[in-house]
Amino acid sequence: MSWEKTLINLTLKNDAYSGGTAVKRFNNIIQEPSKEQIQLLSDAIVMLSDGDQLLSSQIVKHENV
Repeated sequence: MSWEKTLINLTLKNDAYSGGTAVKRFNNIIQEPSKEQIQLLSDAIVMLSDGDQLLSSQIVKHENV
């Protein structure tokens, strides 16, 4: 199998979102992001938002078979 791409999905909570939550997808991420890198990204997004709270983060790897 060969690596094609990696995505990170951040699930955020905010009353401003329809249904109270939203998933923000970040494409073209490095192949093996570390926990520290994901935490830094999450912290920055929450810090720059207007009241978002992080509910979860998900790494999605796409590989060619």
